[in-house]
Amino acid sequence: MEKVIFFFCIFYCWIMQITSIVQESSDLLRVQLTENIIMNCSMRNRYEIAWYHLRSEQLELLISAKKDKTGRYLLPNFDPNSPRLKLTADTWVTKAKLEISGVTESDSGLYFCGTKSDATEMVFDKSIRLEIEGLSITEKPKEVDITVTTKERALMFGGVGLAVFVFFLATVIAGGIIHYRGWQKGWAAAKRSSLMNHKSAK
Repeated sequence: MEKVIFFFCIFYCWIMQITSIVQESSDLLRVQLTENIIMNCSMRNRYEIAWYHLRSEQLELLISAKKDKTGRYLLPNFDPNSPRLKLTADTWVTKAKLEISGVTESDSGLYFCGTKSDATEMVFDKSIRLEIEGLSITEKPKEVDITVTTKERALMFGGVGLAVFVFFLATVIAGGIIHYRGWQKGWAAAKRSSLMNHKSAK
């Protein structure tokens, strides 16, 4: 019984950890329409940066740049020439800022900052979820609930399903061990009883 309780505690802690991961999967940024926003991304020990926007299950490259040979300036790789988008960096290019001017409804969604070092793979920081305040109830689920939380729910339920399976398997194993030990004790008691009866018969 103690083993069953132990495995239940592990299962509970696992569920809490999965829930925590889902809740912390992105930073939330709520803004008003027409506001200007700035999102930061670390470029320490990185030479290339790219900002992506995920909305309605479509991933779009917004802007990208890389450091020049001196490491003091950002040179654009991809620039849509949009007056609303601006990528700047601090003096030593350790932090890059994406500025979006005059936020519109289409700007809502998830934003990802990807950076590269010497490796070919791009490393992504924690995503930023941009929500526009004051949208109607019918518009908000289309932009937030469906495009974002559906993926989070899939992650959460997938993890919960795995945890439930592991808990079930652990419970069966623990039950088998308890049953086997009980059977061993019963067999030993029956053996002692048989020996005692055999001696008393003599």
